[in-house]
Amino acid sequence: MELYKRYILPILLTLLCSTSLGAGEPRIKTSYVYARGGESLRELLEYQVGIPQNVLDQDGYFEKIKHWNSSLEDPTSLVSGERVYVEIPYRVILTPRLNSPSESLATSGAGNFAQRKTASTEKETTKVMAAISKSDDKERQDRWKFSLFYALSRGSFQESILNSNITTKSSQDSPFTLGLSTFRKLHYGWNYSGSFYVSKLDGGLSDQNESVSLPWEYGLNSYIGYKRENWPIEVYTGVDHERFSSYNTEELPSGEPLSTREHTLTFLTLGVSKKFEWFGKQFLAKASYSSSVMSSQSRESKVNPQEFEGTKFILYLNMKASKDWFYHAFYKQHDLEGATSLHIARMGLGFGYNF
Repeated sequence: MELYKRYILPILLTLLCSTSLGAGEPRIKTSYVYARGGESLRELLEYQVGIPQNVLDQDGYFEKIKHWNSSLEDPTSLVSGERVYVEIPYRVILTPRLNSPSESLATSGAGNFAQRKTASTEKETTKVMAAISKSDDKERQDRWKFSLFYALSRGSFQESILNSNITTKSSQDSPFTLGLSTFRKLHYGWNYSGSFYVSKLDGGLSDQNESVSLPWEYGLNSYIGYKRENWPIEVYTGVDHERFSSYNTEELPSGEPLSTREHTLTFLTLGVSKKFEWFGKQFLAKASYSSSVMSSQSRESKVNPQEFEGTKFILYLNMKASKDWFYHAFYKQHDLEGATSLHIARMGLGFGYNF
């Protein structure tokens, strides 16, 4: 708790104060645009909407918009009335042009018809600009996104009795972890995320080859994240709550049989995340550091009644496999002190589905 007050809390307060100054400006503007028919997706974006070429190419928004509209029948020749979702940075200035080169060629020498079409196009582009400026992103922001995930993991425990040479090493493997996560975009760069999981553990095995059944573990978290448009990473903070088991290592020298105690801890967490592409695949990486603020146990130790407190560190990597499926891997480490000094390291991998 002292570590949180001295380091994590000042950083968080500074972040909230600095970001609140820019909270009045939206991060993106979005809208749905409808094709007239026959034009390509590129022509629609560049001429009808008026997105500058450098935004489409250098900033990669043409490929992004193409990916967001993967259901288009033929991006090189849109169908009349076909709907295209457009999302661009809020500060981009739109410069719609009345006709694309192909449309100008088709209407040259057409006289009054060309003039009527030009007037109609002016009205249409005005509507597009107004729609985008009004920020139709509220519809998308109000949507909750959910993911169901599975993982298997291996955990190693090293427990030492304070002020002695006695150390116990053991393993806790989980063939089955199932969880549900959620995400929602909020306004002005803020977002909410949370998850819940349960984990089935195989019987624990100590270094004396003694085994004991282990109860299910569970954990949940709730985070608020924030990212400015020009930031390379997103920051997030929130609460982690979890339950796990440890052995009664400190009681063994007095002749007590091997057994477990369940520990429930609540942590305050500060983390960073970043999305990136590598070899054509989309990745999400996260790293977080947590400090315990509340702790309880199923029973007190007969040697030392002190409850566990300490820190937790997590590394997480997610790779998108398809539109809805993903693979993920994680490393989680606890360093706690209570009746014993406990070090836990757990590695896992699995897959998930977005819906």
